[in-house]
Amino acid sequence: MRKTKVSKLVASQTLAFLLVACASVGPSPRVELPTTSDRFFVAGYHPYWAGDSWSTYPLDVLDELYFFELEAGADGAIMDAHGWPDRWRPMVSAAVGAGVQVVPTISIHDADAFRALFSDAARVDRLTGAILGVLGSTPGLSGIHLDFEVFQTVDVSVREGFTAFVAQLSRKMRDTDPSLSLSVFTLAFDDDDVYNERALGQIADFLVVQGYDFYSAGSAQAGPVGAVSGWGRLNWGTVVDRFEAFGVPARKLVMGVPLYGYEWPVTSGEMGADVRTTGRTIPYSAEAEVLPELPRALERATTYGKLRDPMSGSPYYTFQTDDGWHQGWFEDAESLRAKYAFVRARGLGGIALFPLAYGTDELWNDLRRAFVRPR
Repeated sequence: MRKTKVSKLVASQTLAFLLVACASVGPSPRVELPTTSDRFFVAGYHPYWAGDSWSTYPLDVLDELYFFELEAGADGAIMDAHGWPDRWRPMVSAAVGAGVQVVPTISIHDADAFRALFSDAARVDRLTGAILGVLGSTPGLSGIHLDFEVFQTVDVSVREGFTAFVAQLSRKMRDTDPSLSLSVFTLAFDDDDVYNERALGQIADFLVVQGYDFYSAGSAQAGPVGAVSGWGRLNWGTVVDRFEAFGVPARKLVMGVPLYGYEWPVTSGEMGADVRTTGRTIPYSAEAEVLPELPRALERATTYGKLRDPMSGSPYYTFQTDDGWHQGWFEDAESLRAKYAFVRARGLGGIALFPLAYGTDELWNDLRRAFVRPR
Protein backbone atom coordinates (compact mmCIF):
# COMPACT_ATOMS: atom_id res chain seq x y z
CA MET A 1 0.00 0.00 0.00
CA ARG A 2 1.23 3.48 -0.85
CA LYS A 3 0.00 6.98 -0.05
CA THR A 4 -0.75 9.27 -2.98
CA LYS A 5 2.25 11.40 -3.97
CA VAL A 6 1.99 14.90 -2.56
CA SER A 7 4.96 16.73 -4.08
CA LYS A 8 8.01 16.35 -6.30
CA LEU A 9 11.30 17.64 -4.93
CA VAL A 10 14.00 17.36 -7.55
CA ALA A 11 17.54 16.88 -6.27
CA SER A 12 20.46 16.08 -8.57
CA GLN A 13 24.22 15.69 -8.18
CA THR A 14 26.94 14.61 -10.55
CA LEU A 15 28.10 11.01 -10.41
CA ALA A 16 31.64 12.05 -9.52
CA PHE A 17 30.45 13.97 -6.47
CA LEU A 18 28.28 11.05 -5.37
CA LEU A 19 31.10 8.56 -5.53
CA VAL A 20 33.39 10.87 -3.55
CA ALA A 21 30.67 11.21 -0.90
CA CYS A 22 30.33 7.43 -0.69
CA ALA A 23 34.05 6.97 -0.31
CA SER A 24 34.08 9.33 2.68
CA VAL A 25 32.20 6.80 4.82
CA GLY A 26 34.44 4.02 6.03
CA PRO A 27 33.44 0.33 6.18
CA SER A 28 31.32 -0.70 9.14
CA PRO A 29 30.69 -4.14 10.66
CA ARG A 30 28.76 -6.47 8.38
CA VAL A 31 25.01 -6.40 9.01
CA GLU A 32 23.64 -9.63 10.45
CA LEU A 33 21.40 -10.93 7.65
CA PRO A 34 18.73 -13.65 7.62
CA THR A 35 21.17 -15.97 5.85
CA THR A 36 24.07 -15.42 8.28
CA SER A 37 22.27 -16.23 11.51
CA ASP A 38 20.05 -18.96 12.92
CA ARG A 39 17.78 -16.38 14.54
CA PHE A 40 14.86 -14.67 12.87
CA PHE A 41 15.23 -11.29 11.19
CA VAL A 42 12.73 -8.51 11.97
CA ALA A 43 12.37 -5.38 9.85
CA GLY A 44 9.75 -2.69 9.51
CA TYR A 45 8.87 0.23 7.26
CA HIS A 46 8.53 3.85 8.32
CA PRO A 47 6.52 5.70 5.64
CA TYR A 48 7.16 9.39 5.12
CA TRP A 49 3.50 10.22 5.78
CA ALA A 50 3.73 8.81 9.32
CA GLY A 51 5.71 11.78 10.64
CA ASP A 52 7.29 11.24 14.04
CA SER A 53 5.49 7.96 14.76
CA TRP A 54 8.94 6.36 14.67
CA SER A 55 9.38 7.44 18.30
CA THR A 56 6.88 4.72 19.31
CA TYR A 57 8.48 1.86 17.38
CA PRO A 58 9.78 -1.29 19.16
CA LEU A 59 13.45 -0.64 18.35
CA ASP A 60 14.50 -3.30 20.84
CA VAL A 61 13.27 -6.06 18.52
CA LEU A 62 14.00 -4.57 15.06
CA ASP A 63 17.05 -5.48 13.01
CA GLU A 64 16.39 -3.08 10.12
CA LEU A 65 14.24 0.03 9.73
CA TYR A 66 13.28 0.88 6.14
CA PHE A 67 12.58 4.53 5.37
CA PHE A 68 9.78 4.53 2.80
CA GLU A 69 10.47 6.07 0.32
CA LEU A 70 12.82 7.83 -2.11
CA GLU A 71 11.00 7.82 -5.44
CA ALA A 72 13.06 7.35 -8.59
CA GLY A 73 11.95 8.72 -11.95
CA ALA A 74 12.13 7.48 -15.51
CA ASP A 75 15.37 9.40 -16.05
CA GLY A 76 17.16 7.66 -13.16
CA ALA A 77 17.14 10.66 -10.81
CA ILE A 78 15.61 10.67 -7.33
CA MET A 79 12.58 12.85 -8.07
CA ASP A 80 11.05 12.91 -4.57
CA ALA A 81 13.08 12.13 -1.45
CA HIS A 82 10.26 13.05 0.96
CA GLY A 83 12.57 15.04 3.20
CA TRP A 84 15.44 12.55 3.18
CA PRO A 85 17.91 12.90 4.77
CA ASP A 86 17.49 16.15 6.74
CA ARG A 87 13.92 15.62 7.96
CA TRP A 88 14.74 12.15 9.24
CA ARG A 89 18.12 12.58 10.95
CA PRO A 90 16.59 12.29 14.47
CA MET A 91 14.99 8.98 13.46
CA VAL A 92 18.26 7.67 12.05
CA SER A 93 20.14 8.72 15.18
CA ALA A 94 17.62 7.08 17.52
CA ALA A 95 17.52 3.85 15.54
CA VAL A 96 21.29 3.52 15.14
CA GLY A 97 21.70 4.31 18.83
CA ALA A 98 19.39 1.39 19.61
CA GLY A 99 21.40 -0.96 17.40
CA VAL A 100 18.92 -0.92 14.52
CA GLN A 101 20.22 -0.79 10.95
CA VAL A 102 18.62 2.03 8.91
CA VAL A 103 17.96 1.36 5.23
CA PRO A 104 16.45 3.81 2.70
CA THR A 105 13.90 2.39 0.26
CA ILE A 106 14.29 3.33 -3.41
CA SER A 107 11.01 2.93 -5.28
CA ILE A 108 9.24 2.99 -8.62
CA HIS A 109 5.54 2.14 -8.89
CA ASP A 110 4.83 3.36 -12.39
CA ALA A 111 5.08 0.88 -15.26
CA ASP A 112 5.93 3.48 -17.91
CA ALA A 113 8.75 4.91 -15.78
CA PHE A 114 10.06 1.39 -15.15
CA ARG A 115 10.10 0.63 -18.88
CA ALA A 116 11.81 3.90 -19.79
CA LEU A 117 14.45 3.55 -17.09
CA PHE A 118 15.49 -0.04 -17.61
CA SER A 119 15.68 0.20 -21.37
CA ASP A 120 18.37 2.91 -21.20
CA ALA A 121 21.87 2.14 -19.85
CA ALA A 122 22.69 5.81 -19.20
CA ARG A 123 19.58 6.21 -17.06
CA VAL A 124 20.43 3.06 -15.13
CA ASP A 125 23.93 4.41 -14.47
CA ARG A 126 22.40 7.67 -13.23
CA LEU A 127 20.17 5.79 -10.78
CA THR A 128 23.06 3.66 -9.56
CA GLY A 129 25.09 6.80 -8.89
CA ALA A 130 22.16 8.48 -7.14
CA ILE A 131 21.72 5.49 -4.82
CA LEU A 132 25.41 5.46 -3.97
CA GLY A 133 25.07 9.16 -3.22
CA VAL A 134 22.21 8.45 -0.81
CA LEU A 135 24.42 6.01 1.07
CA GLY A 136 27.32 8.45 1.15
CA SER A 137 25.32 11.45 2.31
CA THR A 138 24.11 9.94 5.59
CA PRO A 139 26.68 8.10 7.72
CA GLY A 140 25.29 5.16 9.66
CA LEU A 141 23.17 3.62 6.91
CA SER A 142 23.59 -0.11 6.45
CA GLY A 143 22.26 -0.74 2.97
CA ILE A 144 19.56 -0.18 0.37
CA HIS A 145 16.11 -1.68 -0.09
CA LEU A 146 14.62 -1.70 -3.61
CA ASP A 147 10.84 -1.56 -4.04
CA PHE A 148 10.06 -1.58 -7.75
CA GLU A 149 6.45 -2.71 -8.19
CA VAL A 150 5.03 -3.15 -11.70
CA PHE A 151 1.84 -5.03 -12.54
CA GLN A 152 1.94 -4.77 -16.32
CA THR A 153 3.80 -6.77 -18.95
CA VAL A 154 7.20 -5.39 -20.02
CA ASP A 155 9.60 -6.37 -22.80
CA VAL A 156 12.13 -9.06 -22.00
CA SER A 157 14.89 -6.49 -22.50
CA VAL A 158 13.40 -4.33 -19.73
CA ARG A 159 13.13 -7.37 -17.46
CA GLU A 160 16.78 -8.18 -18.11
CA GLY A 161 17.71 -4.51 -17.69
CA PHE A 162 16.26 -4.47 -14.17
CA THR A 163 18.11 -7.66 -13.24
CA ALA A 164 21.37 -6.23 -14.60
CA PHE A 165 20.79 -3.03 -12.62
CA VAL A 166 20.40 -4.97 -9.35
CA ALA A 167 23.60 -6.89 -10.09
CA GLN A 168 25.50 -3.68 -10.96
CA LEU A 169 24.25 -1.92 -7.84
CA SER A 170 25.23 -4.87 -5.68
CA ARG A 171 28.79 -4.87 -7.08
CA LYS A 172 29.24 -1.11 -6.65
CA MET A 173 27.89 -1.21 -3.10
CA ARG A 174 30.36 -3.97 -2.22
CA ASP A 175 33.19 -1.98 -3.79
CA THR A 176 32.18 1.08 -1.76
CA ASP A 177 31.69 -0.76 1.55
CA PRO A 178 31.58 -4.57 1.84
CA SER A 179 29.37 -4.27 4.93
CA LEU A 180 26.43 -2.82 2.97
CA SER A 181 23.41 -5.04 2.28
CA LEU A 182 20.99 -5.02 -0.64
CA SER A 183 17.44 -6.33 -0.29
CA VAL A 184 14.73 -6.45 -2.95
CA PHE A 185 10.95 -6.35 -2.52
CA THR A 186 9.32 -9.00 -4.70
CA LEU A 187 5.69 -9.46 -5.74
CA ALA A 188 3.71 -12.35 -4.35
CA PHE A 189 2.68 -13.66 -7.79
CA ASP A 190 4.13 -11.56 -10.68
CA ASP A 191 1.55 -12.88 -13.16
CA ASP A 192 2.91 -10.53 -15.84
CA ASP A 193 6.42 -12.02 -15.54
CA VAL A 194 8.12 -8.67 -14.96
CA TYR A 195 10.87 -10.05 -12.71
CA ASN A 196 13.48 -12.79 -12.79
CA GLU A 197 12.98 -14.03 -9.24
CA ARG A 198 15.51 -16.83 -9.62
CA ALA A 199 18.28 -14.37 -10.52
CA LEU A 200 17.20 -11.77 -7.95
CA GLY A 201 17.30 -14.45 -5.27
CA GLN A 202 20.94 -15.10 -6.16
CA ILE A 203 22.02 -11.44 -6.43
CA ALA A 204 20.31 -9.84 -3.43
CA ASP A 205 21.24 -10.54 0.16
CA PHE A 206 17.60 -11.41 0.74
CA LEU A 207 14.12 -10.87 -0.69
CA VAL A 208 11.22 -9.19 1.09
CA VAL A 209 8.22 -11.08 -0.28
CA GLN A 210 4.84 -9.39 -0.62
CA GLY A 211 2.68 -11.09 1.98
CA TYR A 212 -0.31 -8.79 1.56
CA ASP A 213 -2.78 -7.21 -0.87
CA PHE A 214 -4.01 -10.64 -1.94
CA TYR A 215 -7.33 -8.83 -1.68
CA SER A 216 -6.94 -5.07 -2.11
CA ALA A 217 -8.98 -1.92 -2.66
CA GLY A 218 -9.75 -2.79 -6.28
CA SER A 219 -10.65 -6.46 -5.77
CA ALA A 220 -13.98 -7.81 -7.00
CA GLN A 221 -14.65 -9.52 -3.66
CA ALA A 222 -13.91 -8.74 -0.03
CA GLY A 223 -11.37 -11.07 1.53
CA PRO A 224 -8.26 -11.48 3.69
CA VAL A 225 -5.38 -9.12 2.94
CA GLY A 226 -2.70 -11.75 3.64
CA ALA A 227 -4.15 -15.20 4.33
CA VAL A 228 -1.75 -17.83 5.65
CA SER A 229 -3.92 -20.61 4.19
CA GLY A 230 -7.13 -21.11 2.22
CA TRP A 231 -8.66 -18.83 -0.43
CA GLY A 232 -7.34 -20.78 -3.42
CA ARG A 233 -3.83 -19.73 -4.32
CA LEU A 234 -4.09 -16.43 -2.42
CA ASN A 235 -2.17 -17.44 0.67
CA TRP A 236 1.32 -17.44 2.13
CA GLY A 237 1.84 -21.15 1.58
CA THR A 238 1.39 -20.84 -2.19
CA VAL A 239 3.62 -17.76 -2.34
CA VAL A 240 6.50 -19.40 -0.46
CA ASP A 241 6.18 -22.55 -2.58
CA ARG A 242 6.56 -20.36 -5.69
CA PHE A 243 9.80 -18.80 -4.50
CA GLU A 244 11.26 -22.08 -3.31
CA ALA A 245 10.50 -23.53 -6.77
CA PHE A 246 12.80 -20.79 -8.14
CA GLY A 247 15.55 -22.18 -5.93
CA VAL A 248 15.53 -19.27 -3.47
CA PRO A 249 16.63 -20.63 -0.06
CA ALA A 250 14.01 -20.33 2.66
CA ARG A 251 16.37 -18.27 4.81
CA LYS A 252 16.54 -15.66 2.04
CA LEU A 253 12.78 -15.08 2.21
CA VAL A 254 11.52 -12.35 4.53
CA MET A 255 7.72 -12.12 4.52
CA GLY A 256 6.07 -8.72 4.30
CA VAL A 257 3.43 -8.47 7.03
CA PRO A 258 0.49 -6.01 6.77
CA LEU A 259 -0.58 -3.85 9.70
CA TYR A 260 -3.58 -2.59 7.74
CA GLY A 261 -6.56 -3.87 5.80
CA TYR A 262 -9.35 -2.75 3.50
CA GLU A 263 -13.01 -1.87 3.90
CA TRP A 264 -15.34 -2.32 0.93
CA PRO A 265 -18.94 -1.50 0.10
CA VAL A 266 -20.34 -4.99 -0.59
CA THR A 267 -23.55 -6.58 -1.84
CA SER A 268 -24.42 -8.54 1.31
CA GLY A 269 -23.35 -9.37 4.84
CA GLU A 270 -21.90 -12.74 3.81
CA MET A 271 -18.15 -13.35 4.26
CA GLY A 272 -16.29 -12.60 1.04
CA ALA A 273 -19.26 -10.82 -0.56
CA ASP A 274 -18.96 -9.17 -3.97
CA VAL A 275 -17.72 -5.59 -3.92
CA ARG A 276 -19.96 -2.73 -5.10
CA THR A 277 -17.29 -0.04 -5.48
CA THR A 278 -13.59 0.42 -4.75
CA GLY A 279 -12.59 -0.10 -1.13
CA ARG A 280 -10.41 2.02 1.13
CA THR A 281 -7.45 1.38 3.40
CA ILE A 282 -7.99 0.82 7.11
CA PRO A 283 -4.86 1.07 9.31
CA TYR A 284 -5.01 -1.33 12.24
CA SER A 285 -4.39 1.65 14.51
CA ALA A 286 -2.46 4.91 14.20
CA GLU A 287 -1.91 8.23 15.92
CA ALA A 288 -4.64 10.76 15.19
CA GLU A 289 -2.47 12.91 12.92
CA VAL A 290 -1.53 9.98 10.66
CA LEU A 291 -4.01 9.76 7.77
CA PRO A 292 -6.85 11.17 9.89
CA GLU A 293 -9.31 10.74 7.02
CA LEU A 294 -9.16 6.93 7.28
CA PRO A 295 -11.05 4.74 9.77
CA ARG A 296 -9.08 2.44 12.10
CA ALA A 297 -9.70 -1.30 11.89
CA LEU A 298 -9.38 -1.76 15.65
CA GLU A 299 -12.10 0.81 16.28
CA ARG A 300 -14.35 -0.55 13.50
CA ALA A 301 -14.13 -4.10 14.87
CA THR A 302 -14.93 -2.86 18.38
CA THR A 303 -17.97 -0.97 17.10
CA TYR A 304 -19.40 -3.60 14.74
CA GLY A 305 -18.11 -6.83 16.24
CA LYS A 306 -15.10 -8.90 15.21
CA LEU A 307 -15.65 -12.08 13.19
CA ARG A 308 -12.96 -14.56 12.18
CA ASP A 309 -12.55 -16.56 8.99
CA PRO A 310 -11.82 -20.23 9.87
CA MET A 311 -9.80 -20.79 6.68
CA SER A 312 -7.28 -17.96 6.91
CA GLY A 313 -7.62 -17.03 10.58
CA SER A 314 -8.04 -13.40 9.49
CA PRO A 315 -10.47 -11.13 11.32
CA TYR A 316 -13.19 -9.12 9.61
CA TYR A 317 -16.32 -7.16 10.40
CA THR A 318 -19.47 -6.32 8.53
CA PHE A 319 -22.18 -3.70 8.97
CA GLN A 320 -25.08 -2.11 7.14
CA THR A 321 -25.87 1.58 6.58
CA ASP A 322 -28.43 3.45 4.49
CA ASP A 323 -26.29 2.94 1.39
CA GLY A 324 -25.90 -0.83 1.87
CA TRP A 325 -23.53 -3.40 3.35
CA HIS A 326 -19.85 -2.84 4.17
CA GLN A 327 -17.12 -5.35 5.04
CA GLY A 328 -13.62 -4.79 6.41
CA TRP A 329 -10.72 -7.26 6.60
CA PHE A 330 -7.51 -6.65 8.52
CA GLU A 331 -4.86 -8.29 10.71
CA ASP A 332 -4.95 -8.45 14.49
CA ALA A 333 -2.80 -9.95 17.26
CA GLU A 334 -4.16 -13.47 16.73
CA SER A 335 -3.72 -13.53 12.94
CA LEU A 336 -0.25 -12.02 13.24
CA ARG A 337 0.80 -14.70 15.73
CA ALA A 338 -0.24 -17.28 13.12
CA LYS A 339 1.99 -15.55 10.59
CA TYR A 340 4.95 -15.60 12.96
CA ALA A 341 4.34 -19.33 13.55
CA PHE A 342 4.27 -19.86 9.76
CA VAL A 343 7.66 -18.16 9.37
CA ARG A 344 9.15 -20.42 12.02
CA ALA A 345 7.54 -23.60 10.67
CA ARG A 346 8.79 -22.97 7.12
CA GLY A 347 12.27 -21.93 8.27
CA LEU A 348 12.06 -18.52 6.58
CA GLY A 349 14.42 -15.64 7.24
CA GLY A 350 11.97 -13.42 9.09
CA ILE A 351 9.38 -10.69 8.66
CA ALA A 352 9.07 -7.06 7.51
CA LEU A 353 6.12 -5.13 8.96
CA PHE A 354 4.33 -2.58 6.77
CA PRO A 355 3.98 0.00 8.14
CA LEU A 356 5.16 0.21 11.74
CA ALA A 357 3.13 3.39 12.29
CA TYR A 358 -0.08 1.34 12.35
CA GLY A 359 0.95 -0.93 15.23
CA THR A 360 0.11 -0.92 18.94
CA ASP A 361 1.80 -1.88 22.20
CA GLU A 362 -0.14 -5.16 22.18
CA LEU A 363 1.29 -6.08 18.79
CA TRP A 364 4.80 -5.05 19.84
CA ASN A 365 4.62 -7.25 22.93
CA ASP A 366 3.64 -10.23 20.77
CA LEU A 367 6.51 -9.37 18.44
CA ARG A 368 8.96 -9.38 21.33
CA ARG A 369 7.74 -12.80 22.47
CA ALA A 370 8.04 -14.25 18.97
CA PHE A 371 11.34 -12.69 17.87
CA VAL A 372 13.86 -11.66 20.49
CA ARG A 373 16.90 -9.63 19.40
CA PRO A 374 19.90 -10.47 21.58
CA ARG A 375 21.46 -7.47 23.29
